[in-house]
Parts: sequence; structure tokens; C-alpha cells
Amino acid sequence: MTSLESNPRDDVRYKVGSEVTRQDTSGTTDVLTRDGWKSTALPEAKFPRQKVWYISRQESGVKAWRYGFQSEDNYRYIDPLAPIVEAVGFSATGWVTYLVKGDGSNDYIVKRASFTKNTDPEVLGHLEGYRREWRFTPVEQPTTAGYGYHLTSKGLVLLRTPSVFTYFPTKNPRATLLPEDWQLAWHQKGDIENSRLLIVKKRAPKGFEPGRHQIGFFDLDKNRMLPTIFEMTFIPNSEEAQFGNRFYLYDTPRGPITITLEDGLNQVVVRNVKTGEKRIAFHRDAGIARIKAQQVNTGRISVDAAVGFSDEGIYDAEDYLYTGRKAPPHTR
Repeated sequence: MTSLESNPRDDVRYKVGSEVTRQDTSGTTDVLTRDGWKSTALPEAKFPRQKVWYISRQESGVKAWRYGFQSEDNYRYIDPLAPIVEAVGFSATGWVTYLVKGDGSNDYIVKRASFTKNTDPEVLGHLEGYRREWRFTPVEQPTTAGYGYHLTSKGLVLLRTPSVFTYFPTKNPRATLLPEDWQLAWHQKGDIENSRLLIVKKRAPKGFEPGRHQIGFFDLDKNRMLPTIFEMTFIPNSEEAQFGNRFYLYDTPRGPITITLEDGLNQVVVRNVKTGEKRIAFHRDAGIARIKAQQVNTGRISVDAAVGFSDEGIYDAEDYLYTGRKAPPHTR
């Protein structure tokens, strides 16, 4: 039997139970056998992967981390002058936009920085909450007001009304009006700075059930809707929570990929919203109880769905969308 000390490593965690395993900082698990350490990692499709980071506040600064990626791909960043009180939750650019406390209550300085290069922060402006509205004053530009805001990796979206927004930073701040009947969705997912898309919604035409909505995507650069539009159904007054659990979006080099529960609750659809390519991954007339998508340690997007009494899965959503393969490559 190979001794644990025969292959010492500082970056692994050992676990002894019915079998001896170790897991390194990339998330890969090895099992100790009579012939030595054997990796349990499955083969993956040869796709270029989008580098993304999840941002969380840590020790008055932020930590940019990747699901199980090597430690050199994780970063910590602190503002030179003040504790960070809020930050964007997701970055596909290597930048982070964050807030530090200003002089008064609901008073913040908005900054951004490249955490991958540890640059000095840039001040984007001053954000102040006042009588149920937010006022943002960019550097050397006039103040704009709205009812809310959404941080991106390199700026922010000021929400003027459910159908009007202003994106910062910009040389010429202006309000953008969504097409008629369209409103900003309950959640914005992914990194808007990278995808250049806003998720929007509107009620389906009259005659359908009351909880049915159309979901679309507004192109910030071309100032128009993408052709990709589909329908999702929610219980009235529970739309926000159910949208969060039934709609997943991930940035990829070929464009944002969504995993959604559609046709009532009957089918799981994987699509590229920019190209319009899509596949129906699972279908059940009696409904699908739940779906879950996540980005794992290599950047691969995995999908799990409760289809009847069985749990079904897609090993790699990108691979499935472009090849139809649900299992890992070279396996049955």
C-alpha cells in the first residue's frame, strides 16, 4: 500500500473513511488504490472556457474566487482607503465595482478596480439614497435619479423606472427606454459588462394563464431586442423567487447560455441567446419538479433535473447544446 507520505503535497486535503481520498485546490478528487493514487476526474469536451469569478466580501475587502479553481486563480482585493460595504457578485472581466462608505447614512462612493492586476481604484461617482430613490453623480457629470441600481463588473445600471435605465460609466449619460410593454426582469444574472445584455420581461398575450411571461434580452450596444424570446410560467406573486430557481445564465466565449424550465413546468431548455441555438434537454407532460445548474471547477456548466422519480443530468451544457451529448466525452 502506498504511504500517504510517499507523495506529500501541501495543497491537498485528505479524508479517511471506507476509502482514502484527497482533494486539491482545483476540486479534483483522487482515490488511493493498491497501485497508487487514481484520479476520479472525467474527460471533458475541448471547449474554450470563459474565465469567471464569484465575488464575496472578506475582511473589509473582497475575494474573487472560482469554483474549485487553483489558488492562483483566486484573488483578494482591499480598497486603499476604506472598507468595502457592497460589491458586484459576479465578474467575467477581472474587474470589480464596489461601494465604500461616504459621509452620511445611505451615502457611498462607487469605485472599480482590476483585481487580477491589483490596480489602484477608479472613482466612478457618488451614490446617495434619498427619500426612496437613489441619486448617482458621476465624476464631473450631472446627477441622475432612480429607484434602484445594479452593479456590474465595471460599472452600474441605474434603474429609472421598470422600463427605463441608464448605464454608467458613459461619456454622455442618457436614459434608455425599453420597447413597449417590456420591463427589466426580476433578476439580472451573469456579468452585464461582459454579455452586454439586460434580461427583460413582459406579460404574455391575453388569453394565456395569468402567470405566463415572455422573457427576452436587450442589447446594450445596439439598443434593441435580440430575436431570442421565450415564455416561462410562474405562480402569480411568486415570480421573483421562481424566476431565480428556474432561470440560469452563464457567460461563455460563444455567447450567454441559459438553462430554463419552460412550457409550464414540462421541459428543460438549453440555448445560446445570441445565436438562437437551443435543445430541449428533458420533457415530461406531468411536469419537472426542479432544475439546478452550476459552474464547476473547470468552468463546465452542469445541469440536474428531477424528472418524475429519477434524477437526470447533463454533464456539460455547452457540449450538449452543440453536439447533443449529455454524458462526458468517450463514455456511454
